[in-house]
Formats: sequence, C-alpha cells, structure tokens
Amino acid sequence: MSRREPAKLRRGTPPISLRAALLVLLLWSLPSARSLAQPAPDFTLESGQSLVALSHQQWVYLDFWASWCGPCRYSFPFMNTLQAELGPQGLAIIAVNVDVEPADALPFLEKYPAQFPIHYDPDGKIAEAYAVPGMPTSYLIHQGQIIERHIGFRASQAEELKAAIAQHLLKDE
Repeated sequence: MSRREPAKLRRGTPPISLRAALLVLLLWSLPSARSLAQPAPDFTLESGQSLVALSHQQWVYLDFWASWCGPCRYSFPFMNTLQAELGPQGLAIIAVNVDVEPADALPFLEKYPAQFPIHYDPDGKIAEAYAVPGMPTSYLIHQGQIIERHIGFRASQAEELKAAIAQHLLKDE
C-alpha cells in the first residue's frame, strides 16, 4: 500500500458503522412526532359480532405493536390511560399486532392487558399501507386523516403526548 491510499480512505466515505451511528444520532435528535395531514389507509376492524371501518371513527389513536417490542410494554399502560381519560371524549384506541403468528401476542397480552381493541395483521398489509418504520408506531387520525405519527415510545414523554392528543380533541369541539 502506498502512503496515498490510507489518506484517501480517511477522506473518503466513512465506514458503514460510522455512517449508521451518524444517522442514528441525526434521527435521535429529531422530534419523534410528525404532523402529516394525509389520508389514513382504511381497513375494517372486527368489533364483537360486527365489522367497523376505521374511516367511520371520529378520532383514532392507532398503534402498531409486536410481542417482541420492548417499548410496547410501556405503551400499553399509556394506551389504557388514554382509553380511560380520553375515550369518553371520543378517542378510539386501536392496537394492531404485527406478529406473524397472532398466538405469539397472547403471553404479552396476559402480562400487559389491553382495555382497547386489538386487531391482528399477521401478513403485514395494514402496517405496509401505513409505512410503519418500527415498533411501536402510533398515528393520531381525525376523520380519516393522519394528523400525527409518533415513532417509538418513551414513558418519560407520556404526559406530554397525552396532553397533545387532548389538545387536538379540544380543537374539534
């Protein structure tokens, strides 16, 4: 190797691990909630004995989760709180499980019971329609329009997120 090659490597494209670290740092510094204002892909939910289209809901907090998702353990108690506090104001909480085998979700749900409907998407079609980037990802939907997307979940931001959702509901009154 000549002396020029190492210098050339130093000035060239950084190694993949460094690029990945820089990307993670950049993404970490961005706020995780994004205002989108775009149509929400519609799908039908089983509700007891009947089927209900997502588009027929006024306000929806739609959450994509998986049994192997660590942060989902904390998002479920949060969504139970949303259901209890904001459900009476018209917010419907819907969680979509993306496990390939829906039975894989059962041990998770035994540990972290849901007080809101769980919908299963084992083939990933709904998650694909929403372009879900990771678990958990939630969408605030108003009259069929995505208002915000929130990627990940941090318990330390739960009160702030709940207050933001409550503000959206108040604007609609």
